[in-house]
Amino acid sequence: MRIGRVSRLAVLVLVSYDALLRPWMLDWGATGEERRRPLPGDDIVEEVMTHHTRAVTIDAPPEAVWPWLVQIGDRRRGFYSYDWFERATGTVHYVEGGHSATRIHPELQEVRVGDRIATGSIGTSFQIAAPVTVVEPNRALVIGTWAFVLEPLAGGRTRLLVRERNPGWIRRRVPSRFGLLRAAGGAIDYVIGEPLHFVMSRKMMLGLKQRAEQTGGQRAPVAVAPESAVA
Repeated sequence: MRIGRVSRLAVLVLVSYDALLRPWMLDWGATGEERRRPLPGDDIVEEVMTHHTRAVTIDAPPEAVWPWLVQIGDRRRGFYSYDWFERATGTVHYVEGGHSATRIHPELQEVRVGDRIATGSIGTSFQIAAPVTVVEPNRALVIGTWAFVLEPLAGGRTRLLVRERNPGWIRRRVPSRFGLLRAAGGAIDYVIGEPLHFVMSRKMMLGLKQRAEQTGGQRAPVAVAPESAVA
């Protein structure tokens, strides 16, 4: 009887997560129209598990957001997310030191199609990287199929849309001939990978928002107070 109750509770939790919490996480902040809207990078074909769009409004113009956006990356200026977690896992390395950038770095403002930007690495032998596929200054940056789009709003504000076509972090690394292992990897991605990625992505978007709002329209190197910028 007890096993039956636990099983029913587990099913209820899973259904609630799948029907309520997961859709909110995958499309956090985005309206229905924004989720359906064509965005730069949509024409890039890649096997995916999920396709979703997140959004946040930034009280600064696109020209103030772009310099912060274009310098993201592992062994670049970080991702403005939970630096302590990235340091603990050893997967993201910051040129500025032990944290994501607190100022705009002029040497990282030139990004071209074909440049490779890493999202993580372990040592010097393992790196997760993708080529830049779309660059529209002050408008769109697409790394592989990971799209960042800046849409101008009235009052000098910006709507940041982040669209991901997620193939699964573990599943994608298992050869297709191993169907059972790929399914197991997909389950781990679903239960652990997606919630973790949501937490990090949301913090990244809010970190980008914070930095752009603090520096306003300034394009020269300016500093953000470390105590407020570093998690």
